[in-house]
Amino acid sequence: MNDRDLTYFCKLIELGSYTKTAIFFEVTQPTISAAVKRLSKQYHDPLITQKNRKSKLELTAAGTILYQKGQRVITTLASLDYDVQHANDKKIRIAFSGIAGGFYMPDIVVQFYQAGIAGMLDPTFIRSSSALKALSDGKVDVAIYSWNIPFNDPQYYLRTLEVTDFVLIVKADDPLAQFDNIRVDELRHLNFIARDRQYSTTEALFQTCHQEDFQPNIIYTASTLELMISLVKRGMGAAYILESRVKAVSGIAIVHIQKSQRMYSYSQLAMRKSFIPNKYQRKGIDILRHFKS
Repeated sequence: MNDRDLTYFCKLIELGSYTKTAIFFEVTQPTISAAVKRLSKQYHDPLITQKNRKSKLELTAAGTILYQKGQRVITTLASLDYDVQHANDKKIRIAFSGIAGGFYMPDIVVQFYQAGIAGMLDPTFIRSSSALKALSDGKVDVAIYSWNIPFNDPQYYLRTLEVTDFVLIVKADDPLAQFDNIRVDELRHLNFIARDRQYSTTEALFQTCHQEDFQPNIIYTASTLELMISLVKRGMGAAYILESRVKAVSGIAIVHIQKSQRMYSYSQLAMRKSFIPNKYQRKGIDILRHFKS
């Protein structure tokens, strides 16, 4: 099989248009059509059906399998190309989500420093969803992130570092500070400081409020976790956050959601099983495999 043909085919299904696919790869439309024809001939199946030139592309049963498995092959080849080209690298690419980075990176830096390989760390700080995408695309070797459901995929070595509650935080003298547990419905009339919607804390807030069929009243979107906490301390509003991140913070009160409505965050370390560390990287990878905060 021609790797390029498979790449064209998968992108065609993703974009749903021969023209858009040709533009994406900066080739002619007949180039894309020829790739599909070669694959169709190889597998003795049309793979794609289309009633007319303007109708939606439809996959045959064989086409569906080729698309699903082809995506995995393309991802594997991309990571293979990178690993071979960088076989002598003295770096380990790690994607940290914002929350996980602030919490786990200092301990990782110390452990790499004690092993004499601190310069090997090549960190990137992105959202949890982007960290997982970067890992699956082969752009990083390791991802450390916090998400509202545990990630589970046999292609990766996975370790759960922590499971913690999402809690409400308010100013220390707020009337809600006297309660240890409250119902989700009591969040209905609160003003919230939150991060962008793509952050796990904000997604968890929306999911929690959805249990009682309302949306949280977000009055300000904070650019950092530190700013969000600082605004809560000043009495501007409440925030929804991981309990483990605010246990030692003064000036706020932690209020739990009642147990039946509570949400949890899973902090995990994920590593591509296809990643084969070279002689320079082995010590660092071993540290990460056994890392404990």
